[in-house]
Amino acid sequence: MRTLNKKQKKIIDEWFNKNWTGAGSICSTDDMPFMLLNKLEDINDTEILYQEIDRYITDKALEKMYG
Repeated sequence: MRTLNKKQKKIIDEWFNKNWTGAGSICSTDDMPFMLLNKLEDINDTEILYQEIDRYITDKALEKMYG
């Protein structure tokens, strides 16, 4: 499976909601702790995992900013 699964999304959602402080505060996997990325990889590692996480985070940030 090349997309994020429900378990990964839940982990990302929890991290995002705890760390979101406004526009520009969270925008990529560069902002995530290494241990969290490892956990996401352990659940379902794919060749495009980091791109999928970045896309998901960007979508969440845009939804927060613009509804």
